[in-house]
Amino acid sequence: MEIIIQPSDKLENDILNLLIESISKEFVNSKVTVNPLMKYNIHDFISKRRNQLRSTDFLLWSLEKLKPTNEIKILVICDIDAYSGDLNFVFGEAYKGGRIAAIYLPRLRQEFYGLESNLLVFHERIVKEAIHELGHTFGLFHCNNKLCVMHFSNSLYDTDIKEKRFCLDCKNKLRLN
Repeated sequence: MEIIIQPSDKLENDILNLLIESISKEFVNSKVTVNPLMKYNIHDFISKRRNQLRSTDFLLWSLEKLKPTNEIKILVICDIDAYSGDLNFVFGEAYKGGRIAAIYLPRLRQEFYGLESNLLVFHERIVKEAIHELGHTFGLFHCNNKLCVMHFSNSLYDTDIKEKRFCLDCKNKLRLN
């Protein structure tokens, strides 16, 4: 299996290297690579009423544009606020058992909430959300274990409290998929 990190915005090399290392640790049988920057017209996916990206529409478009095979999972990284369905916002979204996922960076930053920047916290959150959304593409559901990376994050508190790895149950399910 191959996992492709697909930036849709310019990302620092330290973030990309961190993602490659962290994703490789959790998805041990997968080769992790990075694609060049993806070009798209952001305005095609912005809700004028909410001034947020429509995540589901963006995922569908990305799936059609990138056309991953069944042996490829793609994680799109976007530096724009997003929502999905009735949710006010999402940190990320994926198709369960699908080939594509996305994470959205703004709400993972301390500064979004008027707090002082903290790169360490920001990087931890990126890794957790990336592994979580990729877990969905590999067929995993949300986990009841609050420390498991697959636990649903309804808030940053939920993201911060969980670990950046799968619990034993999710790891075993991942192995079976």
